[in-house]
Amino acid sequence: MKRREFLVTAASTAAALYGFEKDAVGKPVMDYEPDGKLESTGLRIRDVVEILKKGEKNNTTPVIREEILENPNAVFIVYAGINNEKDDNGKWKHCNDQFEHLGNRVGELVFRKGTVKGGRTILHTNLVGGIRGANPTFINGNIVHPYFTVGMADILHGLGNTNTATTTRGALYHPQIVESGLEDLLNAHNLPLIEAHVAHFEDYDKSELMWHKNPEGVIARRFPTYKPLFQKGTTLINIAHAHTHPVGLTTLTIKNHMGMMPRGYGHICDAWVSLDLTRKTFMDDFNRDYRIPVEKSYVKHAEMGYKYWDQGDFYKSYKSQGGYDAFMKVYKVYEKSEGDERKKAFEQLHTIASPLTFWIEQWAQRICDCRQVLPEPDLNMVEGVFPAEYGGGEASIIHSDFITIGRSVVAVDAITSYIMGHDPRELPYLRIAKERGLGENDIEKIPIYILSEKGLEKVSDYRTLKRTPIGIYALDHGRDSKRIRALGPCFY
Repeated sequence: MKRREFLVTAASTAAALYGFEKDAVGKPVMDYEPDGKLESTGLRIRDVVEILKKGEKNNTTPVIREEILENPNAVFIVYAGINNEKDDNGKWKHCNDQFEHLGNRVGELVFRKGTVKGGRTILHTNLVGGIRGANPTFINGNIVHPYFTVGMADILHGLGNTNTATTTRGALYHPQIVESGLEDLLNAHNLPLIEAHVAHFEDYDKSELMWHKNPEGVIARRFPTYKPLFQKGTTLINIAHAHTHPVGLTTLTIKNHMGMMPRGYGHICDAWVSLDLTRKTFMDDFNRDYRIPVEKSYVKHAEMGYKYWDQGDFYKSYKSQGGYDAFMKVYKVYEKSEGDERKKAFEQLHTIASPLTFWIEQWAQRICDCRQVLPEPDLNMVEGVFPAEYGGGEASIIHSDFITIGRSVVAVDAITSYIMGHDPRELPYLRIAKERGLGENDIEKIPIYILSEKGLEKVSDYRTLKRTPIGIYALDHGRDSKRIRALGPCFY
């Protein structure tokens, strides 16, 4: 068996044991790198870059509402007002027209006609996957509803911002885009879709990527995003969906940055035990000694009282197996051996350190490495009309009915997390983001406004906000996995 094949097989076994999320073909997201060419890819990055280049001359750059621009640390809430019910099978019914109208509403509330010519606008939406078959409802609890996106795009077009595109880089592949009717929908609204996934990282053209450096990054020292997200002249609107996930716990505008990066680099959910094994060809761009600072930071945060920081006793088990010294001793055997000896060493590595050891810490530090050097998107939104609990299936999709909007990814994620039933002051990735100077997660220090056709209403007491608890997932070696709903101190 080839080394690469063994890594994927062994990682798949670990994924089955620990409940990792899988991609469309059943391989674990934590280590996934496809082995074959994609049969069809739709519009590649370079295709849409060329389309947008041609459209710059007649484009008018949109202007964000003055009150939002002047309050970069504030968060604005739009209540969607969508009415819907479930069918006889317990699935939410189609309400595409309502979502399109909501996109219109939000566009009208947020954007104004500009005077500057040129440029382009990217609606970077969470469209990672989960769309199957013809005529889907698009309500699966995990993606931004496409009719919301096209509704907003129509308003931008009406303001002269005709040079727009949207994106996907995940487990949504071109045949699904076609059979679901998504391609026809986007084409009808003049919104080209960048399908930014390829078979291997080497399949990206160099011209399709933009590189960013962070010499002080805990893990990521150099990484790419795909064009034209951070090109000069781009208005970037980062639109996440409200749902939960084991590693981010709440997966919102910060986690949505993973979809801005190409294959390999965007798989920030890689495990502490195997990052440099599965991403070996990328390690010149990562801190080769990443394990040491990640463990040190994890211990520091445990001592700071991060809630349930060793849920599942992963760290306790790791230490009882000999910790870092024992791990590296086996790692050296793995590096030098072949065949059965190599396989045995790989299994020993995962015995000493579960793939979940330091997982949340490492993910938070790595996404913050990227966030630290990237410009803030021009605007961040979370579509939270039908959020879902991770792993809960159709029954866990909840009608929550909100949109959150703001300039700061940390503030937007903090307020959204609170609306979802969790205390943002206790969420690890938001605590780490604040610790690294990336924004405010203290809900008492973030200005909040209700935005509607009547204007702006300042929220004087955040505790008066309507909240809908969306459960998060407990990491516990897969034995007694459970979701935790919180209205007050959150699970993590």
